[in-house]
Amino acid sequence: MVNKEYLLDTNVVIKIWNEYPSLFQSIEKHEGVDFKIDHHIAGELSIKKFREIDGVPVLTYKFVKLLEHIIDEDVVKFLEIHKPNVCIKHDSNKYIYSINGNKLSRNDYKLICICEKYKQYTLVTQDKKLLNSAKIILNPSRVLTFNELLCDLKDDF
Repeated sequence: MVNKEYLLDTNVVIKIWNEYPSLFQSIEKHEGVDFKIDHHIAGELSIKKFREIDGVPVLTYKFVKLLEHIIDEDVVKFLEIHKPNVCIKHDSNKYIYSINGNKLSRNDYKLICICEKYKQYTLVTQDKKLLNSAKIILNPSRVLTFNELLCDLKDDF
């Protein structure tokens, strides 16, 4: 039974690949913990993880290992989030969102929407604007930095 589910931002996945290469395997072995990656974030990651083998582009093994953790939440579309004292603006020409002055990409805003709709997810990011915006919309306990994720996982492992 999964007790904790983390929704990871691009920068967190890259940090794990670069600095903690066995962390994903450790999480997968633990029954009470899981991680998810939105398919748009996976798209960003896949661009960096193609290798050519005999002239054919192939995804790297470390990316392929993430495939079972990718979620497709286009059903969320882009929720109209309404919170008292929170100013959310959308520039449809540039696909930019602003939450209390913090400018976010469409993908970053979507991560917040996913966590707003699915309360089991805790968002993990190193992006300060996303972190600040998510703490405004979500319960601050549902938003972690990478180092906070490591501390949270220590309690479970």
